[in-house]
Amino acid sequence: MGRLLLALSLCAFVHAQNNVLIVLLDDVGVDMVGCYAEGVHPAHTPVIDGLASQGVLFRNAWSNPCCSPTRATILTGRYGFRTGIGFVISDGGYDLQFDELLLPEVFAPTPHSTAVFGKWHLSNSVDGDRHIHPNLSGFEQWMGYYHNFRKPLTYDWWIHTTNGLLNYTGDYATTREVDDFLGWQAVQSGPWFAYLAFHAAHEPFHAPPDHLHTESLPDVDPRVQPKPFYRAAIEAADTELGRLLAGLGPDLAKTNVIVLGDNGTIGTVSTPPFEPSHAKLTPYEGGINVPLIISGPAVSSGGREVDALVNTTDLFTTAIELAGYDPRQLLPPGHVHDSVSLLPYLKDPTQEPIRTWVFAEMWKPNGPGHHNLDLRMLRDDRYKIIRRGTDPSQYAYEFYDLVADPFEKVDILQQAGGPNPMEQVRFDALKYALAKLLASG
Repeated sequence: MGRLLLALSLCAFVHAQNNVLIVLLDDVGVDMVGCYAEGVHPAHTPVIDGLASQGVLFRNAWSNPCCSPTRATILTGRYGFRTGIGFVISDGGYDLQFDELLLPEVFAPTPHSTAVFGKWHLSNSVDGDRHIHPNLSGFEQWMGYYHNFRKPLTYDWWIHTTNGLLNYTGDYATTREVDDFLGWQAVQSGPWFAYLAFHAAHEPFHAPPDHLHTESLPDVDPRVQPKPFYRAAIEAADTELGRLLAGLGPDLAKTNVIVLGDNGTIGTVSTPPFEPSHAKLTPYEGGINVPLIISGPAVSSGGREVDALVNTTDLFTTAIELAGYDPRQLLPPGHVHDSVSLLPYLKDPTQEPIRTWVFAEMWKPNGPGHHNLDLRMLRDDRYKIIRRGTDPSQYAYEFYDLVADPFEKVDILQQAGGPNPMEQVRFDALKYALAKLLASG
């Protein structure tokens, strides 16, 4: 009864109550998704390409260079320097704290049911039980595994978690993750928000079931020749995503689907013109410029591209609005977040850019205190700054013109003569904006 009364109290600002599905691909950059046409040998991704043909493809979406920080930004709408998550969460140390407000907690007073499937990677054994962390963070349903698959675990032999109950399974992980979602969705009687984070295509490289891909896989250890196995894992996820969308049935017409990557492609499998030295775990575009596609009833005039700068934090308020709610009504007064709704881009093909700059970061260890690695990145519509270092008196900077030099081969600060007067002004402006942002934490 209490939930019903709370739901009724929201009617004044609820629009059409649609479902929201966020699908996260692991270690998949723009070079590996066909519709982006940025890599010379992308994976076969007809389902994702189809979503782009009906929806909006964001060309300049920034994540962070590694997975846990990006996952935290999606669910909290806050940068890592606020949440304390700047690097991959390990089995010890700092994880995502329970005092952070996550999307399922935002949806708690609404009619939307919430669930998470697949890879969590925001918990460890230090802060509560790592296997029920998603439940303790607000999700009503949790099915998947909390971390990467590490020996002896594989995609075909892993520990499956259902709300904290553990069982070994021989089900292929990508297929099981979709099965879990469809089983849950089939019994929903009202609107829902779901977060499906595929383990694919993160290592270990492997041969997916034959019926899920079209790659011709060599008879070798995948570690010796990883690229075809990696592409096969992406295609398998794409195939299973197609099965998921078909399985939605009538719900598909009222479901907004968001597909994105958590960071760029792994260096060992990146393809030209992307360089292995500018891939995952680096501050360069190959590490942080990720695929982001949104499709569904919220989109007007589908089949469009948007060049505006967006960040993975932006999915927080975007998801709330796609579900039909006003974030100002659901978020606590004074709640600090870094999320800018993407709904205007979906509704209006002529929408001007909302952000003037976009930010990314990677630092460790997680949590407060001194960092032994610290990278911060900021870009505007043309120029990008990278700041390295843990001592303010010894910061090192790089500066790139992403229009003239999209693959960051020439650091303007190191070229003969240095930046010209106009470039110097833009560099100083980005440097100031970065310092001001970080001071706000």
